[in-house]
This record gives sequence, C-alpha cells and structure tokens, in this order.
Amino acid sequence: MAFALTDAEHDAVRFVPVGDLVALAVELDYMPPETINRRELLGELMPRLVELARREGLPLSKYDEEDLSELPSEHREALAYLMGCPSDTRSMVKAGQKVYKMYRKDRRDSQVALLLPSLLKPLARAAFEG
Repeated sequence: MAFALTDAEHDAVRFVPVGDLVALAVELDYMPPETINRRELLGELMPRLVELARREGLPLSKYDEEDLSELPSEHREALAYLMGCPSDTRSMVKAGQKVYKMYRKDRRDSQVALLLPSLLKPLARAAFEG
C-alpha cells in the first residue's frame, strides 16, 4: 500500500518539476506510470526512500540540521534509527554528510540528494509509520 502525503507535505513539493520526480522514481527502481499524478507518485516513492535510508543512510548536509530539528521527535527518532545513528540533529547530519560525500563522488546527478530537503518531512513520517 502506498504512503499518503498530507496536504501540507504535498504543497511543499508541488513545484518540483515532474521530470525531477520521474528521475527520482527511476533512481529508486520504480517505473512511473505514463500519466503522472505527483501526489500518488511520491506516495509510491516514500517506502522506497525509507528502504534506501535503511540500506545506506541519507545524504544530509549541515543545511538540513534546522529541518531535522523541526521534525516531531518520534519522526526524527525513526529516521535516525533507519540511518543507524543517534537522533540528535548533529549526529544525524554527521552521519548524513558521510553518505553525501559518497553521493558527490559516485552519484553526482542523484535526485535523492537534490530532493531530500523537500521530502524530509514526509520521509520522516513514513519512517515512523512504517
């Protein structure tokens, strides 16, 4: 079953170009349908992003620290658990920076790294609910 974005989560990403969302889907090994419904596509991708966080962590930078601190504590804890690090924002950013370095070296055009700041809130909620 797909994850359902809230209206606020959808509003935060409604201006992301559809081409970027399709590229993200392909990067996450999901074949998007011919007709793209942004909300449904992102709902399908959230569990895949959760699994990616579980497998290899998330590419975070120091610019994500404020967004992480604004997450509900239980959502941040769930995300940190997936990443295998403590749930304080500094530890999460430190762990994420190691992943981000790998992305810069091996996955320069990664939509995961580019779109993660916009997707952090729904991703953290998906981690908590999953």
